[in-house]
Amino acid sequence: MISRRPPPRAPTRRALAGLSLVVLGLGLGLSSVATAQVGLGGSLRGRRGGLSLDRTEKAPTVRRVEMPRIKKIELGGLVRVDVAAVRKQIRLRAGEPWDERTVSEDVERIFRMRLFDDVRVGVKQVPPSKAGEPAQLIVRYQMLERPSVAKITVVGNDAVGREAIDEVLDLQANDLYSAADARRNANKIKDLYVDEGYFLATVTPRTRALPANQVELIFDVHERAEIKVRSVEILGNEGVSDEDIKAVLRTKEGSPLGFLGSDGTFKRDQLETDAQILQYLYLTRGYIQAKVSDPEVSLSADMRYVRITIRVTEGLQYKVGKVAISGDSVVENDKLLKRVQLKSGDTFNYQHVQADAQAIADAQKDFGYAFATVSNESVPHPETRTVDWTYHVQKGKKVFFGAVEMIGAATTRDKVIRRELAFTEGALYSEGKLKRSKMRVQRLGFFESVDIKTRPTANPQVVDVTVEVKERTTGTFQVGAGFSSVDNFITTAQISKDNFLGRGQRLSLQASLSAIRTMFQASFFEPYFFDTRVTFAIELYNFQTLFTDFTRTSTGGSLTWGYRFTDELLGDLTYGLERVRTEIGGISGRRNVSVSSLFNAGLTSSVALSLTYDSRDDRWLPTRGWFAQVSGEYALPAFGSQNEFYKHILRVRRYFPLPLDAVLKFNLVGGIVTAPQGTQVPLFERFFLGGIFNVRGYQLNTLGPDIPVPSSDDPSAPLSSFNIGGAKQLYLNNELEVPILKAPMNLRGVLFFDIGNAFGEDERVLLQQMRMSVGWGIRWFSPVGPLRFEWGVPLNPDVGQDPLVFAFTIGNSF
Repeated sequence: MISRRPPPRAPTRRALAGLSLVVLGLGLGLSSVATAQVGLGGSLRGRRGGLSLDRTEKAPTVRRVEMPRIKKIELGGLVRVDVAAVRKQIRLRAGEPWDERTVSEDVERIFRMRLFDDVRVGVKQVPPSKAGEPAQLIVRYQMLERPSVAKITVVGNDAVGREAIDEVLDLQANDLYSAADARRNANKIKDLYVDEGYFLATVTPRTRALPANQVELIFDVHERAEIKVRSVEILGNEGVSDEDIKAVLRTKEGSPLGFLGSDGTFKRDQLETDAQILQYLYLTRGYIQAKVSDPEVSLSADMRYVRITIRVTEGLQYKVGKVAISGDSVVENDKLLKRVQLKSGDTFNYQHVQADAQAIADAQKDFGYAFATVSNESVPHPETRTVDWTYHVQKGKKVFFGAVEMIGAATTRDKVIRRELAFTEGALYSEGKLKRSKMRVQRLGFFESVDIKTRPTANPQVVDVTVEVKERTTGTFQVGAGFSSVDNFITTAQISKDNFLGRGQRLSLQASLSAIRTMFQASFFEPYFFDTRVTFAIELYNFQTLFTDFTRTSTGGSLTWGYRFTDELLGDLTYGLERVRTEIGGISGRRNVSVSSLFNAGLTSSVALSLTYDSRDDRWLPTRGWFAQVSGEYALPAFGSQNEFYKHILRVRRYFPLPLDAVLKFNLVGGIVTAPQGTQVPLFERFFLGGIFNVRGYQLNTLGPDIPVPSSDDPSAPLSSFNIGGAKQLYLNNELEVPILKAPMNLRGVLFFDIGNAFGEDERVLLQQMRMSVGWGIRWFSPVGPLRFEWGVPLNPDVGQDPLVFAFTIGNSF
């Protein structure tokens, strides 16, 4: 008997038909035709008369038969599969003797290609080319290709959209069909429905045959009703109320309005997590021996609701007894004990234990012990209901920084990131320096995310550092639009590039062309002049701005040198030179007004000093930290200035992160401008408030003191108000910014309350004279820059003031 090893089971969509070896017209040297059939695990049998090759009795002696040789090898059934790829799997060769083992192995290799549902081998005998030579064979490998998926259809998916289903599928059109793949993807859809609360949903795959050996794969979805949580019952809890427990559980009871959202939807994975959450809650309340059983779930008869029961064994509530630190800490234990949150006499709180262990370990890591560990030992005293707690420190060996690798910085040069790192290669390891480095790189504003990780090396006392960043779009094309009270449409355009050429520099070109404004501006900023802590900036501009009652035209520029004292503290010295001209007649169009004494003109040569503290986590999209700046500008004859004034401005901003990625922001700005004795503050240096950049809800530059003037040069003309701006300003912006759609859309909503005004030289800054507004807006952090759409409602408007003011611009707020 000639035994045959079956081919391996191929991962196809239906069971393989098996290996069939059909021998046609092969007489093995006999005069008549014999046939043989070999199945999986079968044997080759040939019969003629009483001759059987697998007879158990002793066979008569026969003459030795020479095996026929292969004349030709044919391949059949190939439509999409490459012929050459199949031939590579075939070891049988023309001209060689027939070898059944080689054929079987060939079939196994073809099956392993995972491209066929069936492989058969047919053999045909042909007469020898010469008399006396053995018979010759034509061998044909006949394949049945697996069908390809022409189309994927989902039927019955009402609650879950097709886009969500496509995200979990790993099958696509033109893939080869496999029943196992179809079942696996059906399970993926099923899991998706479970996540959405359809715990009893079923998904069944089926196919529909199409021409050209293709199939349509159809997933039949039977959603059934979404299962809701009717009740969550906590048993055994005495020290912790039901309300406190249910507040932390992810599984929520359904409410009457639960049909409007996912409130009360049953999700198995959340329930499994809830037991761990509840166990942790008890540990934070002093119940160190509490036990939480696995939640019990009972399904209602109509299969629409579940009731969940969680059993708790609380045990005793413990307070903290003695707290100690042992081990080989590099920092004195007494100093560490002052930092720990676990205090003797307090109710035990495991959250404090976790924070203490991290703080104690970090204290070691700041001295180079990167692998320092902190373990805990507790000794409960049930009789006094106290637990003694000991932190055991093992600092290990000192570790040094090895190579620093940058990942993800496609355009940013390495040195831009490296100069923000608080550590260098070869320096002693410090956890604090790693955290500070991450914050400094993030604050550049060039990256959406920054991740600094360490990895071990062959030397246990050296760790390499990987700085992985994801660059954000730092080049912007800004456009803006707004409406004035006389229906003037304002447009602006700006092309700017932060991180210019990947060097960390900033280049900006700005232009504004409208009925009330003409502006051309170019600026350049270098944060590390010649790779030092010195900063440098230059600006050139030409402005023409129409205020309510006058026009200001200026041409000039400035040079700024700064020095970074610390990571957060920067000092600047700026020299500015501009020629200014003002003339009556702004948006109002009035020209015959007797206020010529206000219209100073000439050269302004000034020196400005500023001191800036900036601890924001991100200068582009801050979520926490402070920004404070105090500045003074002085234009004096000693500097060659024809216009004289002293201007002082204070800016303070504060950012608070809130849950759900919301941010609460405050911006306070105060300023005062004065002139030397016997002179007046130039009109163009006074403060004009109102608009999207300070007090929203009021038209641009309309707030501030005004004086009555004749409306024309006619002595009998009535008086009208003329806005001369203020010598003092004070305003406060309050914003709550919340995400609407996260990346990649990056759409956020904003609610704001603004209050502020400008005041004259002899006026006091009084709260009752402040203008207030409330409003809302949408901000889209688009690829071309942040777009702002904001609507403001004035709370104490002037007569004729618009009840709702809309403004639009591209640019950040504060």
